[in-house]
Amino acid sequence: MDRREILTLLAALALIVATALLGRWQWGRGQTKQALSAQIAARMHAPALRQGAQPLDLLRDVWRPLHARGSYAAQWTVFLQNRQHAGRAGYWVLTPLRLAGTDTWLMVERGWTADAYAPGSFVPGVPTPRGAVRVAGRLAPAPSRWFSFRKDPPQAVIRQNVDLGAFAQRHAITLLPYVLQQLPPCEPGLVCDWPKADNGMERNFGYAFQWWAMSVLGIGLTAYFLTRRLLRRVAVEDAA
Repeated sequence: MDRREILTLLAALALIVATALLGRWQWGRGQTKQALSAQIAARMHAPALRQGAQPLDLLRDVWRPLHARGSYAAQWTVFLQNRQHAGRAGYWVLTPLRLAGTDTWLMVERGWTADAYAPGSFVPGVPTPRGAVRVAGRLAPAPSRWFSFRKDPPQAVIRQNVDLGAFAQRHAITLLPYVLQQLPPCEPGLVCDWPKADNGMERNFGYAFQWWAMSVLGIGLTAYFLTRRLLRRVAVEDAA
């Protein structure tokens, strides 16, 4: 083999090894996410927690069933806009709940509502239960922030995002740093069908197979060209 052929062979072997390692890396990421999904599913079926004045361990208990008692502050309800359900645009409705017997508040994601406004109002017509209520749902992180070209005014009722820390500061309350995501049954006019978390493990497994397919292709092409060169050399030697 001349120098150029040797360099080509080395480059091909490096590419085969690199794609094989990338496939292994993506497969490992997929397995990690698969284990996380199984952990989340187990938490969703764990015994329900009861929210008191003290915060829960979000990292340990996220997605576990959660029950809370208290009363809503309907006047502080916020509507997160541009949220989708079944292909329709609408709002997520969030209302803070003052926990019974405490000065601690918990934000409740009460559900999704369609883009429909109450007569004479500029906000969706979603009634809020009065008096003492019991809310059943699951412990969830604060709503993720959506990209926006403008910042929501502090007093905005219809918003793109809500920051729990800023909300608590504005209303001078002690607000827990997570939310209770209400589950069915929920109040009339609301849908408590929350989007499932997509951790992307299927994509990781797909990428792994793609990288491995490239590695196998590289092995096949390298073997093909080496075989052709060997046969050509044998033919030359026979002719001599």
